[in-house]
Amino acid sequence: MTNKQKKKTEIFLFPTDTIPGIGCFLSCDCVTNLRKMKKRPVNKPFALLLSDKKDIKKWVEEIPPVYEKLKRLPTGGITLIFKGKKNLPKGVLSRDGKVGIRIPNHRNLRNFIRKNKMPLVATSANISGRETPKSLKEVELPVVGIINGESGSGKPSTVLDISYNSLILYRKGAISIPKIEQITGQEVKLGKNLDFNILFVCTANLCRSPMAEIHLKYLTGDLKKVNIRSAGIVAITGAEIYKAAEEVLKENKLKTKHTSRLLTKPLLEWADLIFVMENMHKTYIKFLSPENKNKISFLRNFNTNKKEHTITDPAGKNSKACKEAFELIKESNKSVEKYLRNKF
Repeated sequence: MTNKQKKKTEIFLFPTDTIPGIGCFLSCDCVTNLRKMKKRPVNKPFALLLSDKKDIKKWVEEIPPVYEKLKRLPTGGITLIFKGKKNLPKGVLSRDGKVGIRIPNHRNLRNFIRKNKMPLVATSANISGRETPKSLKEVELPVVGIINGESGSGKPSTVLDISYNSLILYRKGAISIPKIEQITGQEVKLGKNLDFNILFVCTANLCRSPMAEIHLKYLTGDLKKVNIRSAGIVAITGAEIYKAAEEVLKENKLKTKHTSRLLTKPLLEWADLIFVMENMHKTYIKFLSPENKNKISFLRNFNTNKKEHTITDPAGKNSKACKEAFELIKESNKSVEKYLRNKF
């Protein structure tokens, strides 16, 4: 092997838009070396990093129509799976003939790929199954060289299979599910190993959001991969549900056990979809965690053409106000249930 050939198979470290990565130039030897370093199972292929969108057609059999809509998303946070060219090395080309492609937005990395006129075989800079480092300084793998720069969000890229012109999610990441659905107008289906997490938010987490949580759990009790929680933007953790809300739930033969929870950034990170009851909840979430703003939806007009979006807080009012709020929640949760049943 010449020095030039050796250089092409050497593994180096680089920053990305999301988390630090390692990789080398596209070749069978590169795939072998990366797999050994990562201790990665043979059934988990590596992605290709390209410098420009126009280069995708060189490595895929066809570009599905839905890709035209996805081009509006920030490329650095998403890995798209296509039907790959059959001459790609095994380990880049999966067993079912697919390839994952990502176009980094990171200037240093993108310029490096463009300058060398060859794709990178790439993966996260950790041993498989271990914690992913957030910065280049945290990486402990014995790489040969480094492309300097700071990595971005700290989240892995979202992995989305579009090979059959549908949207199938295989890894949650930097680009949220609601953002993808908003851009494409298509619903994202979940891969078999993924759960879907719903968070209801109101003010004190003592009436509207717990009623919504309890009712949706009742509607979707058979969906084992759906997780539902609720929280309040000014909640006092551990308080009992309002008496009027408890009575309404009992009248509808629903469980009433609930104690309040304060809304936190980890809860917002956990959620795939965040339902709010009024404008101030949305405003607060955008202030607390702007990176999660694309997950927010008003419960009342979710997936409908209705303009009215507020479910008024019945706290401190009579039981009639609580019943009216619950009726709006019940009607809205039917749309949420339908959405969730299409996810799997």
